[in-house]
Parts: sequence; structure tokens; C-alpha cells
Amino acid sequence: MYRSTILFCCLCLFNFMHSTIAITDEQRAQIHQHFEMIGIECINDHTVTEDDITNLRTRKLPSGAGAPCFLACMMRKIGVLDDQGLMQKENALELARKVFEDEEEVQKISDYMHSCAHVNTASVSDGEKGCERAFLAYKCMMENAPQFGFDI
Repeated sequence: MYRSTILFCCLCLFNFMHSTIAITDEQRAQIHQHFEMIGIECINDHTVTEDDITNLRTRKLPSGAGAPCFLACMMRKIGVLDDQGLMQKENALELARKVFEDEEEVQKISDYMHSCAHVNTASVSDGEKGCERAFLAYKCMMENAPQFGFDI
């Protein structure tokens, strides 16, 4: 039931898949499958409302109470958010290097991730839980995508 929503959330987290970066159908399928499995695990622990689903589908920020922790769960399982609730740009780049061979594409992703690095210094009330920071990171990625040519 939530599979397409989970997949969409994952794709939003790593929206470079729909950018100008070259990606094969096989690479896209592998990423989709990986993210879908992670999303199913996270949605079992962090409920996303129908309104959140609608907002995510229309590329708006979700407002439900469970959405930030769902995003944090996804980011943790992917390796982009660490145990202290901080974004880990290097982990994201490591993942990108497993998919993309062109260093220019990896650099573009690096620049994109760096544009949101400031969320690690933002004041949040949930500390290591990471839900607020994950939400800030998601918001930043959505806002900054166009300047890097990412079509989400």
C-alpha cells in the first residue's frame, strides 16, 4: 500500500537520480529496490499520514508528526545520518561512488550535499534522535535541488 510512497520518499532523499546525471536503467532499478526495502522497515516504526503522502507526492514538505522521524530513519539506514543525528556527507559520496563512475557527477553530488551541510550546526531540540535535523536536511535538499540541475 505504501510502497510507491516509500519509494518516492527515498527518491526525494537522493533526487540526483532524476537529474541530469547519467544513470542506467539497471542502476536505477538497484537503487529503487534498495530504497524500497529500507522504506518498508522505516514505515513500520514511523507512521506517515495520508496528508504526508500527498505532500511528498506533490513535492511539498510533510507536516505530520511522524514524517521527520521517518526521514531520519531512512537517512540513518542509508548512512547519511549518523548515531549523533548529524548528516554525513562523506557517506553519501561513498554511496554515490558505488553507482556513478564519472567523477564530475560525484562532484556535483558533493556540491549539492555540501550546500546543506549547515543543518549540522542548526539548533534542534531532539539531539541525537535526529528527526528535526533530518527534516531540515530534507527541506534543504528540496530547496537546493534546482540550483544543481536536479529535477525532483
